[in-house]
Amino acid sequence: MSAIDLPSLALILAALARGGAHVHVRDTDGLDALAHALTALGAMVERAEAWRIQGRGMGGWREPGRVLELGPRPGAVPLLAGALAAHDVTAVLAAESVSLAGLRPALERVGARLTLRRADLLPGAITGTPWPLPALHEGLGAAEGMGLLLAGLNSPGRTGVTMLPEMEPALDLLRRFGAGVHVEDGNAWVTGYPDLTGPDDPIHA
Repeated sequence: MSAIDLPSLALILAALARGGAHVHVRDTDGLDALAHALTALGAMVERAEAWRIQGRGMGGWREPGRVLELGPRPGAVPLLAGALAAHDVTAVLAAESVSLAGLRPALERVGARLTLRRADLLPGAITGTPWPLPALHEGLGAAEGMGLLLAGLNSPGRTGVTMLPEMEPALDLLRRFGAGVHVEDGNAWVTGYPDLTGPDDPIHA
């Protein structure tokens, strides 16, 4: 679960941002499940020639009234889990044979509470914190690290992760939405509470 799912990241960022965004993706397999999850969190998602997402603005996600089923798109799990960790909501995530064992300590360090099956397998519940803690998280894979940077967007101060070369396209995507991203001393950092907005130009992921 270490490769970053860029189409999922684009949809999640659009759901976090204010205003609208158009996202064109090549790999749409299972993306409907993530779209339904983002709708349950309060975003407006429409699919035509491109995905059109109307976000809730930073910190605006609401508590979903149903299980967020991501089985067809396991790459979305670490990204959505990270974003949820810094929102004051409880959400149940489901994805077949996906474990949060590698991500759980970092999410709990942020302040989230997790209730998972044995071996930290999903389905399980994530209760985000209204007072997320910024930190430097080291030793995570690319997808897990990006999940923590998404948590950092809704946290005070700066949140950092060990920088990996494969994270560059994802960091560029964060910058397109207006996130303050800096790479220094081998770590990638985001500054909390940016004014994320959907880009004027369509996103291709």
